[in-house]
Amino acid sequence: MKRILVTGATGKQGSAAVYELLKNNFEVFALTRNPQSSKADNLKKAGAILVKGDLEDIEGLSDIFKKVDGLFLVLPPVWVSSKETDEKEAEIGIQAIKFAEEQGVKFVLYSSVLGSDKQDLFRPKFKFTIEKHLLESNLQGAVIRPASFMENLLLPSFGLGESKFINPLPEEKAIPWVATGDIGTFAGIIFQNYKEFNGKTVDFGGELFTPKQVLKLLEEKLNQPINFVQVPLEVLYQQSETFAKLVEMIDKEGYAPIDYKFISSWMPKLTGFEQWMDEIGIKKIKELRSKDN
Repeated sequence: MKRILVTGATGKQGSAAVYELLKNNFEVFALTRNPQSSKADNLKKAGAILVKGDLEDIEGLSDIFKKVDGLFLVLPPVWVSSKETDEKEAEIGIQAIKFAEEQGVKFVLYSSVLGSDKQDLFRPKFKFTIEKHLLESNLQGAVIRPASFMENLLLPSFGLGESKFINPLPEEKAIPWVATGDIGTFAGIIFQNYKEFNGKTVDFGGELFTPKQVLKLLEEKLNQPINFVQVPLEVLYQQSETFAKLVEMIDKEGYAPIDYKFISSWMPKLTGFEQWMDEIGIKKIKELRSKDN
């Protein structure tokens, strides 16, 4: 297990995995649509081999799939989900797994999402569909299900650049959060120990925070009040029915407990929310505000 292809390599999960794998002496092939981008150039400078391509044109990647031992499958994010986008994602993911099997890839690690199995009730063709296809295939493989990304707070939809915290989730419901850098670190651990992770599904996240607790932490770190804007469920339904149903699921059921003991047996320390804000988040939020001003 020496040569790894990372898809979505210039994204947050993918790039974190690339750097971690390079640090551990893997030969890393970084799939990107745009090898000329600054993010791709940074990966190249770090030692990654850039591969121009797209999972939607999987046949064009035949040569590289034949070269590698492992695949870290990260699919492009979809910001406004629908039945159509779900089905398209499932199609691309399953196609990539089938192709990996045909080309002789030894091990596939698929990055899904926390609670994908519960979402299967209202998203019948989505990430859980891809998980099942991988684990029922003849490939060796594993699934990592990351919790909500801390980095998502930097998206315009949260409004922090305008001193708002636009919150779509139940305001008193605690959910786990994770720094994307930790996902990359854990992906590296999995590839280094792929035989022990074969067939496993790992729910991956850290500290539990309610939106109100996130708000309090933000206000303390920024040393100023932030306008908390709770998005009503009916508005979410107007924007995206699938996302609204996800919010309802979180409110009624929450997520299954994460096996922190298992995670810590492999990775003793995850990045805490306060640590992430101190090291990355607050600086980035201030940059957002300076751009808006």
